[in-house]
Amino acid sequence: MNTFERFAYQQICQALAGIEPGIKPDIYVLSFFIDDFDGDPRRPTLQLGYNTTTRQAQCTPSDGQAPQWPIASDASEAKWNFAFWLQNVLVLVGDPETAGGQLWKDLLESKNLWYQDLDEDGPEEDFERADELAERITALFVESCVRIAQSLHADGVIEQQFSHAVPIVVHELEYYDQIAAQTRAANPPGLASEFEDWVASM
Repeated sequence: MNTFERFAYQQICQALAGIEPGIKPDIYVLSFFIDDFDGDPRRPTLQLGYNTTTRQAQCTPSDGQAPQWPIASDASEAKWNFAFWLQNVLVLVGDPETAGGQLWKDLLESKNLWYQDLDEDGPEEDFERADELAERITALFVESCVRIAQSLHADGVIEQQFSHAVPIVVHELEYYDQIAAQTRAANPPGLASEFEDWVASM
């Protein structure tokens, strides 16, 4: 792992250790929610959260009950759609003006991926270059999040905290094939298969 990933890993380990012991048996999934700060692709953030079987049950419709917030369309949506999760924030890594944000910027600069703020009247080629770099930055951040999740599993952190394996969903607000693929890569074989099947069924 690079310096940013090691920092994020340590922050996440501390946050997981801080979850109240009485809540941990109720947790069935961890969330690595990726979002760009102020819509700026240079400044992605990783938000750690979780969902519980209690919350899932609260959002699952009864027989004949029509979906209406916070009731999902069915039990699978209640279980796997982030929109119905608790959306708690255990730790936020990469936020600008923080150590994590600076480490991420340093990493981008070391890879010649950082670009300056664009002038609205600037040449079109500047925007084209920025778009290309933004795609590479997003891909790099997702790869980092996947590696962090893999390390949490491989080092036994997840099983130590929850007494069994818990899938980590690496995602944004929308779901599509790439979300399923990166979540598959982040977890031991088969652990996230139920989530992958749900995404495929959408």
